[in-house]
Amino acid sequence: MQNTLTVQDFNLSATLDSGQVFGFTRRTDQTYEGAIFGSRVRVFQKSFRICVEASSKKFTETVFRRYFDLDRDLNSIQEILCEEGFKKQLEPIWGLRLIQQDSWEALACFIISSNNNIKRIQGIWHNLTQKLSKSGSSFPNPTEIARSHERVLRELGLGYRAPYLLRAAQFVSVNPDSLQVIRNSDYGKARERLLRFPGIGPKVADCALLYGFQKYEAFPVDIWMLRTMRKYYFKNRSVTEEKVHRFAQEKWGSHAGYIQQYLFHGARMGFI
Repeated sequence: MQNTLTVQDFNLSATLDSGQVFGFTRRTDQTYEGAIFGSRVRVFQKSFRICVEASSKKFTETVFRRYFDLDRDLNSIQEILCEEGFKKQLEPIWGLRLIQQDSWEALACFIISSNNNIKRIQGIWHNLTQKLSKSGSSFPNPTEIARSHERVLRELGLGYRAPYLLRAAQFVSVNPDSLQVIRNSDYGKARERLLRFPGIGPKVADCALLYGFQKYEAFPVDIWMLRTMRKYYFKNRSVTEEKVHRFAQEKWGSHAGYIQQYLFHGARMGFI
């Protein structure tokens, strides 16, 4: 299937390069290859046009628009960032959107992300997909990982994270409704449930909730965000991750996750 979409206020490269999803590979400056809900896709953007080539006829424009959150009006997000003084710095990444990815994939990938970098996580994503996924193109489901072994996961690059991913996969495989329960819970309850999983701390829980469960109150705090928030909101004073988390949620509420993504990617790109 090949389709061309007209989009407004969408920046494909900022979205895919901002550390929220790991199954895409940049082939050229403007073209990416990856997987969306089991369909292999090649995506290209030129101005307001997006060209999508998909391996499956089941892949539709509706799926694409939902995955990239294209029906959201970003004006309120951009207005907040402008009021906070970031208009000039963050203009290059206007149109960055939060991807509505598969809940299990997001949870698994952010377990893998602990003390890891984006390039390495992408490599592990591809290793797991090629070795454990029946389809060979989409991220392996919980049962496919649960049937594996810690030794195999370590060999695929997970290192000390292997037992945590394996135990999470085993739990979800035996309790197939567990992810839906989290999705149906409010942010606070959902976070409590995720923090009970082995190997999941506050940052990983918030990443999974934001990217995989669309809990937009989530505000993941890693070293990038800690530095950025200290610089702009705490006068470079020493501050805990939990204090930053509470401050952001009280200040931005249901916009906190989107604000975080712009600040995070802006900091990594050297814009702020």
